[in-house]
Amino acid sequence: MTPADVGLTPGEYRHLAASLGREPSDVELAIVGALWSEHCSYKSSKQALRWLAPDPALAQRLAAGPGDNAGAIRFSDRREIVFKVESHNHPSFVEPFSGAATGVGGIIRDVLAMGAEPICLLDSLRFGTGPERPRVESGVVSGIAAYGNAIGVPTVGGEVAYGPGYEQNPLVNVMCVGQRAPSAAVNASGAHVGDHLLLLGAATGRDGIGGASRLASRALDPSEADQRPMVQVGDPLTGKLLVEAVLAALATGRVHAVQDLGASGLSSAVAELASQSRVGVVLDVDQVGLREPALTPGEIMLSESQERMLLAVAPADIEAVAAVAGQWELPLWDVGRATADGLLVVQAGGRALASLPVPLLTDGVPLREAVRPERAAGRRGEPVSVPRGTAEELREMWRQIMRHPDVASHAHVYRQYDSMVKAATVVGPGADAAVLRLDGEEAGLAVVVDGPARWAAGDAWTGGERAVLEAVANLVVVGAEPLGLSDGINAGSPDDPATYRQLLELVAGVAEGAQALAVPVTGGNVSLYNQTRTADGRVESIWPTAIIGAVGRHPHPDRVTPMALPGPDVELWRLGAAVGDLGASVWRLAAGDGQVGVAAAPDWPLARRVMSVVAVGIAAGWILAAHDVSGGGTAAAVTEMWLASPHPDLAVQLSLGEVPPGGWVPWWFGEDPGVVVVAVRPVDAPRLAAHLTEMRVPGRAIGRVEASGARLQCDLGVEGAASWDRSELMRLWRGLDPEMAAGEPGAGSGGGGHGAVE
Repeated sequence: MTPADVGLTPGEYRHLAASLGREPSDVELAIVGALWSEHCSYKSSKQALRWLAPDPALAQRLAAGPGDNAGAIRFSDRREIVFKVESHNHPSFVEPFSGAATGVGGIIRDVLAMGAEPICLLDSLRFGTGPERPRVESGVVSGIAAYGNAIGVPTVGGEVAYGPGYEQNPLVNVMCVGQRAPSAAVNASGAHVGDHLLLLGAATGRDGIGGASRLASRALDPSEADQRPMVQVGDPLTGKLLVEAVLAALATGRVHAVQDLGASGLSSAVAELASQSRVGVVLDVDQVGLREPALTPGEIMLSESQERMLLAVAPADIEAVAAVAGQWELPLWDVGRATADGLLVVQAGGRALASLPVPLLTDGVPLREAVRPERAAGRRGEPVSVPRGTAEELREMWRQIMRHPDVASHAHVYRQYDSMVKAATVVGPGADAAVLRLDGEEAGLAVVVDGPARWAAGDAWTGGERAVLEAVANLVVVGAEPLGLSDGINAGSPDDPATYRQLLELVAGVAEGAQALAVPVTGGNVSLYNQTRTADGRVESIWPTAIIGAVGRHPHPDRVTPMALPGPDVELWRLGAAVGDLGASVWRLAAGDGQVGVAAAPDWPLARRVMSVVAVGIAAGWILAAHDVSGGGTAAAVTEMWLASPHPDLAVQLSLGEVPPGGWVPWWFGEDPGVVVVAVRPVDAPRLAAHLTEMRVPGRAIGRVEASGARLQCDLGVEGAASWDRSELMRLWRGLDPEMAAGEPGAGSGGGGHGAVE
């Protein structure tokens, strides 16, 4: 075995040998190669991720933060919310069903390892636009549905978008949210010298070997040999038993520490537990239960077989924990013990095959230096040439926007998910944010995951900022108070200087957004090398993509502010600045030059004031419905509110009274940051207008809703008016328009983000 076989660079190997004072054995080399891989060590991003640390005041909200399996926020005196975003990208291209399914199982176990009961899932997906899309998309969605539905955790929200860079590099970022009592908090740091390490769950097989060090830590190359054995295979029924067994074992008070087995299997789990608990470990691979008896010690240490957890238990308590495992019909293996010498020793056949200092494994890899880049000031987006915007032009543009896969209905995805299991879901897929009831709490839990990558394509910093703003706005418009964030950072190869700078700018943008909105980042995930070497030798990389998961407290879960128009006799108002941002817009892709450029950066003081106005208006009862402006601009936001209404006969009359600066196209289709469309009663409109003036927030009435007509009409003054039947736009949005090509994303069954509820 050579260093290159396990992914170590020559410099890293020299550092390893010098640290040991000798040449490593093959088993040692395999373990170090896995734990020093990009996927496990975060060696290219760890220094940059320190920029995300919240200031001391915000950190007071955290019950657990970066470094743990998942972050935790204090929700109330008796409840903490545990949550994290995790990725499973490369495996989901190689084997879409199993790759996505095990991504769900893995993030559930991350939350479980914190002593929390998993209560919901959300998914953020990116697919290509070429011939691979049907295979990958259908497999990923089926895998998520199969695992989440069977394990009994509702999938309550998420989003989907499409782009050329995701053709062979799909992104599968899954967020799991759990709950725990503060007294039930546990992690990997509580093991004592003398504790035994118990492996609970499924037997160990050959699946997933090399998943972390080879599949997830380098660019995909279609010319390589079959990579499917590197993809883990999940079993949600065993996963369900494992969740119940671990929670029951923790309830006995006899488990000192817990660590899930994910990337790099036993190697990572044992090293992380030993590191956080400041102990050594002697591990006997002969005691590990196997599905395949011919596995070598190195394969046993690196197997990523699913549905396994590691528990640290005092010798006197092993029998009690074994009894709990037996109640749930799960095997339990006593595979090691905690020692005082700080070494990870792997034994087989009575002899030591590896003896490695734990700090060398978890903190010994040389880190890539990250210098925080300087932010260019005053970015207002890329100027884009636009047509005059006549009534006929506007009518066709509106149609193109509503049928575009980044705007169109996402029902074909979320209808495959069980969003109501456990009966706690108040608002599920299709809304700006999902809302759940929590037993014993007056307040509800609002959750969302979002992050349009188009906004990062030309300026990664702006993309990171706007991903945070998008997620937080989605919580605010349903009436929730944002509490915390988890980030999923996805980028190409850090070995490419330009891509590495994009990575640093993306992280810096997320950090700036979180600080500007005063919402702490609790942790997250980084996935790199999301690029593919094509058959003709080109390297195709994804857009830098920040996926933001956010949780919030909703004071009245029985009165969630809807996106849908509530009925007739209300006015529509647009709150926020009219920047006319078309640089990285859906309009530019669907009706413009087809390019993706630079998006406008947020005006943070104004964005905060807009969010405040919305929160005050919802609390005061002025705002009856709200929807943030995102893909497709104000035009898409208004249309989605209209199509979501339970009153199919409603008519919407849009009118500005004058041609806005820049014309109709930027006004209606610009994706301006921090803008919200709201519905108010005419009697409350003066109160809203007065509050806008007081808060120095631009805002104006843009239309009214009438009881009948089932039409949307946009008055253009002397240019006339553009109008659309509800049935016409509904067909386009659902992907039922006969003009749509059968292979186009969304054709026949809808695509795009989690849009309005159907």
